[in-house]
Amino acid sequence: MDFMVIIKRCCIYYISKLTMDHKTVTAIKRQVPFLIGGTITGTIMTFYLGFLLTIVVNSIMWYLLSHITYKLLWRKSGLTDQKILLRYFLAKIKWHKHPQTA
Repeated sequence: MDFMVIIKRCCIYYISKLTMDHKTVTAIKRQVPFLIGGTITGTIMTFYLGFLLTIVVNSIMWYLLSHITYKLLWRKSGLTDQKILLRYFLAKIKWHKHPQTA
């Protein structure tokens, strides 16, 4: 087989496995900055405040920041995106826990 044919088949297989609806993809795109920011500030705050206090303070801080950003920028509640993502990933977890035996 030609090397390019192998790469093309692998890419087509990988892309077909990543089928998500439009709502899920846009929700992930809107949530990524908050996930990255929360990780960075959480890492820095853990050094100074300790682990348990950092979890509480960082979660509250980024929830408020994301809520304000959603209200001002996208004119809607951020809870809808969180529900979409939670529903999607719970469906994936349930599918992996109980694989079909056929």
